[in-house]
Amino acid sequence: MAHLVITIGCEYGAKGNQIGKKVAKDLGIKFYDRDTVDEIIKEVGIPKDIMEKVEEGITIAGKGAEGDVRGSFSKYADLTERAIHVQKTIIRKLSDRESCVIIGRSADYILKEHKPILRIFIYSPDEVRIENVMKSHNLSEDDAKLFITEKDKRYHKRHMALTGSNRGDRHNRDMLIDSSLLGVDGTAELIESLARKVIENESKTEAETKTQSATKAVIETKAGTKAGAEAGGDK
Repeated sequence: MAHLVITIGCEYGAKGNQIGKKVAKDLGIKFYDRDTVDEIIKEVGIPKDIMEKVEEGITIAGKGAEGDVRGSFSKYADLTERAIHVQKTIIRKLSDRESCVIIGRSADYILKEHKPILRIFIYSPDEVRIENVMKSHNLSEDDAKLFITEKDKRYHKRHMALTGSNRGDRHNRDMLIDSSLLGVDGTAELIESLARKVIENESKTEAETKTQSATKAVIETKAGTKAGAEAGGDK
């Protein structure tokens, strides 16, 4: 059976990373957060500061297709396009390996053709996000508000540039959930339950397809045998 990929987009301060990590642990599958993907991107030659500028919606001029920067990225005229290309390639390769949870990085859009996939978006009321960031970053309320605002702007710009849609657009998600409703554990359990159902349905569909193919093969074999017998009888 094809392996399941769970993508989790989230608002900053909604504890999406913690939830995704628990889902991966409970299901016994790989977990890739933004830092992990960024580290891989850095290893293949795209510096972190370049990715940060891409997130801010800045176009970074490179040396062009005929410049010194060549290899697999030489067809991209600027570093922005190269960075996005690398990000997409890495996320697709990670998803092709095995079942996994991928946090952020517009994975829901990049992997929209992958089957089976479960695309989640996690959000929370602003007051909850502010409180969470105050605790996790030891910030005042005003600083936490400013911090979240800057993060929202940055992530929105990057997602919009890559996908042409808003980060929380329901049309690109299978489930949107307020994590403050059930908390980290409860939200993770809800996602896990849905993931198991998706896997179950995928297994049923695969079994039905195999049965239909086997039945068709038997019918075609019988038809061929009958036609052969009739042809022999005519001689």
